[in-house]
Amino acid sequence: MAGVPMTIRPKIIAAMVAVVAVAGCVDRTAEQYREYARFVTRDGGMRAERSPEDAQFSNAELATNFEKIALNREYRREEGKLIEATTPSLISRWRDPIRYQILGGGVTPLDKADYAELAARLTDLTGVEVAEGDSDPNVTILILTADERRAFIDELEEDGIAERMPLVIEWAQKLSYPCVGQVGYRDANTGQITGAMIVIKAELEGLFRKSCIHEELVQTMGLMNDDKRVRPSIFNDDQEFALLTEHDEYLLRILYDDRLQPGMEANEALPLVPAIIEDLRPETDAAAVN
Repeated sequence: MAGVPMTIRPKIIAAMVAVVAVAGCVDRTAEQYREYARFVTRDGGMRAERSPEDAQFSNAELATNFEKIALNREYRREEGKLIEATTPSLISRWRDPIRYQILGGGVTPLDKADYAELAARLTDLTGVEVAEGDSDPNVTILILTADERRAFIDELEEDGIAERMPLVIEWAQKLSYPCVGQVGYRDANTGQITGAMIVIKAELEGLFRKSCIHEELVQTMGLMNDDKRVRPSIFNDDQEFALLTEHDEYLLRILYDDRLQPGMEANEALPLVPAIIEDLRPETDAAAVN
């Protein structure tokens, strides 16, 4: 399975741990994530604008960003291990309707409403139906408490599949992974995504929690890289933007355009992208940045 985690920078983790140690908070993990959200917000992050005025982008920039996010991955697999390194990849996306289920002791009615709202938006953007459904789900979303995380990892190890889900193991054990998504393929060479798992820590709150809902479900649609140069976007680990932006909507619409197909390599897909963008966004580059 390919992984798409949200991660937290080490220097911020150190600050979070120090604050909680002084505060003596009973719910240590929850307070650490609250402090992280406060830190990022003070630094100008966790923005919720869909079309920020200070982050305009041209059609040429959109094409470049599509290549960075849709045709690369954050990790490569070596000898059964995931190595963090930007790695070229194929066009990956879903063909079949997506049916997700949400499980775990941390699930709230607001979580279900947020997922339903995002699912409707993704359906409109991609043409692939995304909806909650208990019958033969192909996406499992787990919002788990600390006790549930420990039991879940024990179950994965007992079933002998823990090695196939290294990022989920990291998520369960480390503060730096608040949420993780992993996608699966029947045959990775086809680029057709056939399943996914998303895991979120129940301790997350507010906009930080919603940002995990947005980032992981959207990335498991096939936009599986993060790049600090891509803006305005959730596909950027600096967490400047918390929620799906108009820029990211365009990336999804490009990915699911009929002129692109799962399994295409960059040399096949990229020559088609400028025409797709021009059809979706016909304004000139000059108009786009003014």
